[in-house]
Amino acid sequence: MILGAAIVDISLIMWQWCQRLHMAGVPPQEQPDWKRVNMIQLVVWVIFWAVATVLAGHLIFGEPILYLALSVGLVFVFILVNGISLGISDSNPISSAFVLTVFILAALGLRDPVTALTCASILLIACAVGGDMQQDRSTGWRLGTNRVIQFRYQVGGILMGAVLAVVLARVFMGAYPVLKIDQLTQHVPDAERWQSAMTYKIVGAIRGITSQQPHVIKALAIGVAIGLVTEILRKSIFKWGLYQKWLQESSWGKKMDFVLHVFVIPSPYASSFGGFVDLPTTLWWALGGIIPDLSRKVMQNKSQMNSALPRDMSSVSLIGGGLIAGDSLGSLAVGITTLVGRLVT
Repeated sequence: MILGAAIVDISLIMWQWCQRLHMAGVPPQEQPDWKRVNMIQLVVWVIFWAVATVLAGHLIFGEPILYLALSVGLVFVFILVNGISLGISDSNPISSAFVLTVFILAALGLRDPVTALTCASILLIACAVGGDMQQDRSTGWRLGTNRVIQFRYQVGGILMGAVLAVVLARVFMGAYPVLKIDQLTQHVPDAERWQSAMTYKIVGAIRGITSQQPHVIKALAIGVAIGLVTEILRKSIFKWGLYQKWLQESSWGKKMDFVLHVFVIPSPYASSFGGFVDLPTTLWWALGGIIPDLSRKVMQNKSQMNSALPRDMSSVSLIGGGLIAGDSLGSLAVGITTLVGRLVT
């Protein structure tokens, strides 16, 4: 569904880009620091690491160059897809990029599970990093940060993360042996079961290509069709002049608009979230979106909001960010304590 919706949005983005090419004769405007970037250096950087990734996968892991190159090429597509989803729903569907990559490579003849895991991991990592950098750019806009300096810090963080990922994987595998067990085929007590929606999707995708189950590809095609049709309807209806006029003039306009957005033709980026995440978690996310909007409405009515501030810098958003940070620190403390206890014993 996400891919189907993204096909529409990416097509619109490409159309806008083509229109800008016709304006090539217009003198470029001086860009602020947070927007300024050296395109030549950026292109060289991207090409270098794309080639390095393919060569490392082939020479070190022994994977076919064709599938590695296709995976790197798909990064350029799914970075756009996941970036749109992250901007709309605050959810970065990196596991979906992984799964779709596996199915695309399978459609081209891939059947080896290790190769599928290695190649699709390129998408998994790239989309995770790309989403974080997109959010960092937004922060840079808020702070007026020099984009080149910000990018250097991001590169340093990626290098550190690449090393820590290996160390932490070994630590967790040693502390939690259940991570080495296939929970879909072997019995694991509920108290020890390790639950991860992304892991289940990854395992399901790998099994889908190795067992050659035709219903998996059929389900993928149905999802793409639903997302494509839904997003076309949303773009057509919500930007229709008569609909916008009715929305402003009718007393029921805003209520019907809410019903259409949430229940009738919701955004596939958001509605698909409930397809692979537990219901309590989905409801918790939904509640987290409703409360700030209601609070913002009340504060607007009381004229207590500073209209100069963007929505994500309002008091409600900052308090919500603090709650997230506090919850994260609490979970981190519990996790570290449990991990150390397991390692000691």
